Amino acid sequence: MNLIIILLFIGCFAIFFYWLSKRSKEKTIPRNFYVDALHALLEGQLDEAIEKLKRTIRDDTDNVMAYIKLGDILREKGYPVRAAKVHRNLLLRTTLSEEDIQTTLYHLVLDYQKASMLDKAIETAERLVERNKKHIEAKRLLLELYEEKADWDKAFFLRQSLNKWTKKGDQHILALYKVYTGLDLAKKGAEREARIRFREAIKLDRACIPAYLYFGDSYMREGRYEEALKIWKTFALKYPQHAHWVLDRLDDVLYALGRYSEMEPICEEIVRAKPTNPTAYFKLIDIYEKKGRQEEALELSRQIAEAHPHSPHCQHLYIRLLKEFGNTEKALETAMAIFEKEIEEEKMYTCKQCGNKTKEILWRCPQCKEWYAYS
Repeated sequence: MNLIIILLFIGCFAIFFYWLSKRSKEKTIPRNFYVDALHALLEGQLDEAIEKLKRTIRDDTDNVMAYIKLGDILREKGYPVRAAKVHRNLLLRTTLSEEDIQTTLYHLVLDYQKASMLDKAIETAERLVERNKKHIEAKRLLLELYEEKADWDKAFFLRQSLNKWTKKGDQHILALYKVYTGLDLAKKGAEREARIRFREAIKLDRACIPAYLYFGDSYMREGRYEEALKIWKTFALKYPQHAHWVLDRLDDVLYALGRYSEMEPICEEIVRAKPTNPTAYFKLIDIYEKKGRQEEALELSRQIAEAHPHSPHCQHLYIRLLKEFGNTEKALETAMAIFEKEIEEEKMYTCKQCGNKTKEILWRCPQCKEWYAYS
């Protein structure tokens, strides 16, 4: 009798442990499907990953990351609206932790952005930043959205805030925000307010090229030529390396004022500063030509041809002036020298990896050690 009881007792325990084991295995199924989904995702098998995630969600409705991943894959496959629906539905849950809420909101912003629902994306991103003012990635995303919408004032203040957190100085970008704001105001006819923004841009970045350009343009639209001249002349002489940006504008304003003779000394001063861009030289050569000062024009063209041996514009100008001023033999000799140099360079082999040149074909570059790199 005792033996029977003992056997029954052992049998009950065996059944109990079998039941526990089976239940444990069933509980691990969702996790296995989720892991399989991640593996499929890593291998680029998106459709398989979607099916595994759907199975995971059916078996384990508390797996928040499975929902987020599912939405992300749908967005990647070109279904951002469906992705947004998955992420929005997840936010309806009252059991989500604060971390889960913020993660879901971030991915929802990406859905709206991909779906070109810019206002929705901005509203959601602002909501996320309001919940967590230290969420740097969310702020960067919101900044990107402000820029996409051309909301330059909000972008300005947000980038300023980000710079304080990241200890980064983006004065040149902040200045451009002011420039864009000024351009928007100018389109509406608010020229004075536009110039205030251009002036603010210059305070932020003293070498902000577009601020000087559009500052002068605004004065020109109002017929205030003297003010425009002052802006552009100051820029050209202060930043001769960038003077080519305003030379045509200086041409126009000096013609309008009947004072084109002032163009020559401006260009000469720029040239003396030896800017890397030859545009000021071209302008000065043109002035010399028009005034019949052939020797000065020819000498200046020779100088820039030597300074810029690979510039077709500089070489062509020098050869043209030689021919026009009667030195045909020298023009032909110069042209032939250029052609011979180009032919010689064509015979060189160039490494596709690092640009190293050699006269003989090499199967391995001695500089970057790349194999079969020459062409």
